[in-house]
Amino acid sequence: MVKLNLKNNNLIVEGSATDRVFQWEHRIFFTALAGYQLDELNHLYLFSDRNRLINTIRETVAYLREERINFDTDEEVSKVLQRARIEQIEYEEARKDVFRITDSEKLLGLSQRIVRPLLPHQLRGLEHLLSVKHGANFSVPGSGKTTVVYAAFENLRREGVVDKLLVIGPRSCFFPWEDEAIKCFGAPLRSVRLAGTKTTRQSAYLQADDYDLFLCTYQTATNDIGEITNLCRQYKLLAVVDESHNIKRIEGGVWSEAMLNIAPYATRRAILSGTPMPNDFTDLWSQITFLWPAGQVLGNRAQYRYRCEDANELDSIRQSIRPFFFRAKKSELDLPPVKFTIHKCVLKTYQSSIYKALAAKILSEISTRPEERQILRQWRKARLVRLLQAASNPTLLTRYSEEFNLNPPSIEGPSIIQLIEKYPEYEIPIKFELVNRLVYRLSSKGEKVVVWTTFVHNIKMLKHSLRDLEPLVVFGAVPKDESEDVEFNREQQIRQFKETQGPALLLANPAACAESISLHKVCHHAIYLDRTFNCGQYMQSLDRLHRIGLQRGEIVTYHLIIAQQTIDETIDRRLAEKQEGMLRLLEDELPVGAFEVEQYEMELTEDEETIDFEETLRDIRRQYCSKS
Repeated sequence: MVKLNLKNNNLIVEGSATDRVFQWEHRIFFTALAGYQLDELNHLYLFSDRNRLINTIRETVAYLREERINFDTDEEVSKVLQRARIEQIEYEEARKDVFRITDSEKLLGLSQRIVRPLLPHQLRGLEHLLSVKHGANFSVPGSGKTTVVYAAFENLRREGVVDKLLVIGPRSCFFPWEDEAIKCFGAPLRSVRLAGTKTTRQSAYLQADDYDLFLCTYQTATNDIGEITNLCRQYKLLAVVDESHNIKRIEGGVWSEAMLNIAPYATRRAILSGTPMPNDFTDLWSQITFLWPAGQVLGNRAQYRYRCEDANELDSIRQSIRPFFFRAKKSELDLPPVKFTIHKCVLKTYQSSIYKALAAKILSEISTRPEERQILRQWRKARLVRLLQAASNPTLLTRYSEEFNLNPPSIEGPSIIQLIEKYPEYEIPIKFELVNRLVYRLSSKGEKVVVWTTFVHNIKMLKHSLRDLEPLVVFGAVPKDESEDVEFNREQQIRQFKETQGPALLLANPAACAESISLHKVCHHAIYLDRTFNCGQYMQSLDRLHRIGLQRGEIVTYHLIIAQQTIDETIDRRLAEKQEGMLRLLEDELPVGAFEVEQYEMELTEDEETIDFEETLRDIRRQYCSKS
């Protein structure tokens, strides 16, 4: 009889020399596949990776049963198997899609355990998460997913199911979770950020009794798997992966593996994403398997990859995961309408000359553009960025572009080079004049205003020209939180913007001030000095102001500054086309093969870049060549 023991975080499979489990055909599973070490002298297999113990116990027991090898277990292994049996029952119940709470008064009572009233779609999200036990909320950005989790947490805490909440996500989500806690509970939760040095984090783990909410980045969770799993053993935790699209990789993802190793130790599990927007169905495996780590929903990696390669299996996959996620669509949020105000302008004399010189140079280079694929992509990107800079602020052309990793352009003709170098002496870009007038006009009415621009130097110039309004700034070089700089950081700047009485001005670029930030309660005006072809970033920035919580009659106005006869017009048209397609996808139950709206680091596809570039060329020829 083979015996499975769990001692000092080591899993031991032992028996006698004659037991089948030590024959060569079974050694392949234990040593090559499961990762055991073989001790031939003592007739045992030893598994010592504490982070994978639970999954390895499950895999080992499944193998022994499949091979019809008799075995016995000690008390600790029995507990793991008992937990697995309970989760299997939970899975079978959830799979039947019978999670509706039929008593409407009971459901209303559950929602009232937090002070913030739940909207109809949030109530349905709460109903789903409490009933399915381990579930995903894929509702669109700005729908209030954090509020739903807090309502579920408070109900589970009162019932004794869980006692603490662990949130793993990007560092930018820390402040919103802390801020939303006050709105949901009427007071802050006792929370701790698992950040800083190893010594600092160890202190937080040792004082875990003092906290209700633990906030952790993917990186920290990956580095502290042992401490996080001990936390899960010590307490009954609801573990939440926020912005779960960050753990979508089915193989080779360090963060994904860490989350899968932590998952079996959590009492309850949830994942949140504005939309998973997978490139293909393989992106769902790690996210769904975090919820059900025994593989009940999608099986193991190899099985699932095989299913994804078969087009006939895709509907079956949808049906497999359907009971385990909730999704509120954009149309269900009942948000007030938005207003887009277009401010068209004509470039001044010197700026127009610079722009036309760059446009002409691009046309002249078409016949000699590189053929190698990756070099061509970089070549196209560089030319589009330079046109965007020229239309926005020619001063940018004299500088290294940290946003796009580009050196200043080389332009033939001493007059143009001199014009670019001395441009600030000749004129102020027309867009800056428009922005300044708009900001002062709105500020005089007591409004808070956000100005979006792609380029950091634009932020610095606007900060100087609008210095009497004491602008707040957020861009990549600004420290993220007080762990990096106590007095000046992104959180402090955003908090000051939101808490300032009366008018306030925030200057930001979308890449640094978009994910997990809500400004809708205090700000209803955003000015776009410039935009890029990146529709994901653009829509993400729109959602910072247009979210759940807006009252009827509160109109959000987006001011788009567009320089005529420039790339701005191409970008405006292309973004409108992309946005229409993206909004259609956001109405799908489970969109596949699209942008990740809540992941600003995402890159445009090569096909998109090609279309964007060809459309820009067509517009240049139409704007300039047809007149000659």
